[in-house]
Amino acid sequence: MPRSGDISARVAVVAADATVRDAAVAALEGDSSLAVTTPSGQGPDAARQGVEDGAACIVCGPDETVYDAVRETDRARPVVVLDPGGERVPADLLDRVLDDPVAAYVADGDHTERLVRSRVRDFVEHERDEVGWHLADLSDEAIVSFELESYAVREANDAFFEHWALDPADLEDATLADLRETDITHQLRGQGRGEPGEEELEWIRDGGPVETFVEGAMTGDFERREWHCAGVDGAFKSEVEIVADRSAGIGYLVATVPDDDPDADYDEAAMLRSVMEHVPMSVYFEDTRGRHVQVSEDLVEPFIEGTDGKIMHTPDDVHGKTYFDLYPLDVAEEATADNQRIMESGEPLRDKEKHVQPPHGRDLWFSTNKAPWYDESGRLRGIVGITVDVTDQKRRERELDRQNERLDEFASIVSHDLRNPLNVAQGRLDLYRQSGDESELDVIAEMHDRIESIVDDVLTYARKGSRVEQTEWLDGATVAARAWGSVATATATLEQDWEYAIEADAERLARLFENLFRNAVEHGSTSSRPEADDAGEDVTVRVGTLDDDPGFYVEDDGPGIELSNPGTAFQRGVTTEDGGTGFGLAVVREIAEAHGWTARVADGARSASDGDTPDPDTEPAKRDRGARFEFRGVPRGDDL
Repeated sequence: MPRSGDISARVAVVAADATVRDAAVAALEGDSSLAVTTPSGQGPDAARQGVEDGAACIVCGPDETVYDAVRETDRARPVVVLDPGGERVPADLLDRVLDDPVAAYVADGDHTERLVRSRVRDFVEHERDEVGWHLADLSDEAIVSFELESYAVREANDAFFEHWALDPADLEDATLADLRETDITHQLRGQGRGEPGEEELEWIRDGGPVETFVEGAMTGDFERREWHCAGVDGAFKSEVEIVADRSAGIGYLVATVPDDDPDADYDEAAMLRSVMEHVPMSVYFEDTRGRHVQVSEDLVEPFIEGTDGKIMHTPDDVHGKTYFDLYPLDVAEEATADNQRIMESGEPLRDKEKHVQPPHGRDLWFSTNKAPWYDESGRLRGIVGITVDVTDQKRRERELDRQNERLDEFASIVSHDLRNPLNVAQGRLDLYRQSGDESELDVIAEMHDRIESIVDDVLTYARKGSRVEQTEWLDGATVAARAWGSVATATATLEQDWEYAIEADAERLARLFENLFRNAVEHGSTSSRPEADDAGEDVTVRVGTLDDDPGFYVEDDGPGIELSNPGTAFQRGVTTEDGGTGFGLAVVREIAEAHGWTARVADGARSASDGDTPDPDTEPAKRDRGARFEFRGVPRGDDL
């Protein structure tokens, strides 16, 4: 394949002093193997830019800030410090340069230009030699060269064409990404649930599979990845590595090739490795003392925080650990007891579900199967287990249950709620036809309005209760304030106290607030109290986060839930308002459940978690205490 463009080594001259800059440029311009650039600015920022632009070497004056900027950006980037004036370099900087194996100092003299050029070329050629030796050691592998900047493929060796289902013509317009079907390593990494600290893990970077792979190689990180590739004899897995020649702007992909005998006996050890490394479930072996002796990659994805606070994100980190090292005491005790029963009875554990509520994040569900682990002689060695994340399945089941409940309720609405006003309208229409009394038309119009109101509420009930697919971290105060402005609140007062962000669908959360605010204003005005002296006194609504469990509340200081059983307030059709449809709080419940939250009615003067809160199923509501609605199981974000 043709080679593209000029591959001269790039050298950046960064010097505010014109004498230094001119001397460096003059020394390097005559060498055709070097491409000299002079970044604008000529200070520390220019030095950093030169490194980031891929300059193979930085030439600067006796400026400590420029030297420090290069070292802060890249410890291994060669630097030549030029001092044509002589004795202007600070003593501390001179000592550091002389002690730096990838730095050189050139003072003023008769041979300054030659020395600068020689030092730069020595550094550049040394880097090229290192790349060459690395490739020589791996010459039996498939090797592909590509442009570091565009990822465009340049050439490939015979080993590549012998195994990949590509020919030279296919590579003419190919990029690095076209050489594989899937970057297995990239797909497995960083697929966690947003736990705090995940973004700081060393193997999680911004960008796509190709960008992060090449970026790592450019900084000297010889990371090995696994690719799923289309081969001449069928698909195969290849371990790949990139070696970057920054001075030439070329990268080399070095890839393992499969065994030439595809009909060889199946390797049981390789089969187990495939399970442990690639099957998206937690697989683990524990000895009779409960120590993990082998675990799959998925078990530590994205990471486990041990009981001692240590972060574990590789299988090796977990080896030798027991449940008590990895999980809370109640979880560890339960899992250990399960292991003991299995080892004593020989009976497997099947489909045991566990519900977990992380301190930050949505509820999770896991299903576990365990069985005894025997060696080849039949001796019991411990336990083998498989745990699968069934969170999505549980949420779909809950959504299906809610849909079935709504179907039953819709049938009830059609047969009862809509039939009643429809029957009244039909009866009054018959009377009008008989008598001609136009007052009957007023009743018919009223029934039509009633039917329209029910239909509107039913549509809202159906749409807001559907499954939530997209959520974001929100400042609840902002959403609540917007919802407050959408409701006719007269002179009612809103007070807010939010300690942390929450995760929700912003539009549906606003609708939840609107319904609760409307309910508080319409039913909670203190003027509705028989004993109220001041009929103009208005309700105060308070909104904020819960202190004990992640979640939030909405409460008012009105007369409270005027129902003998406040626990029925969320049921569809329950209302204390003449002409009300009873859908307002039902929609609130549906929005909460669509998020995976739990909604509960409490007494306005105290939290539902207080020990002396009356049981809503057995005790009447307290009067004049206000209404309080609490929502728990809400993912908690950063403090506000």
